[in-house]
Amino acid sequence: MIYCYHCGYELNDEKLEKKKSTRQTYREIAPSSADIQYVCPRCGRLIHRGHSEEEKKSLSRSCHAELQRGRNDLARGMSSLVLFLIAGITSFVFLLLSNKTTGSGKAISTSCAEFWVFLGLAIVSVVLVVLGVYHTLLGLKRKRIYTAVLKDINNDTFVQ
Repeated sequence: MIYCYHCGYELNDEKLEKKKSTRQTYREIAPSSADIQYVCPRCGRLIHRGHSEEEKKSLSRSCHAELQRGRNDLARGMSSLVLFLIAGITSFVFLLLSNKTTGSGKAISTSCAEFWVFLGLAIVSVVLVVLGVYHTLLGLKRKRIYTAVLKDINNDTFVQ
């Protein structure tokens, strides 16, 4: 796996080998200053092996920034899930309150205010659960990817 340290784009080696003959952005460049170089398809910058110390520091800084964004996404997702639980429980309570006694027994009355509050809270809770799951999964993915990159940088096993 080849990472662009400027934008975080991941190049797959197998895909790179297949596409380098057909696409100009993936072609291999071999100047005397680096072993192997590629052009990042996302940001257009040069990706190569044999990093200088300044490039490693820049990569480490960008990885730490992405790791913090992953933590923020995870926190945003978890808070959305907590708000979903609160809104879901409250909407269930209002559903129970919309049960009215009729001539033939108890039935849910769709014309009372409690039912409309239930509907509003149910819609809000569905939106919150979707956003919560999305942000939680996005945060976990970012944390996993950039923790692995930082580990490779610290162990001097990072090859871009």
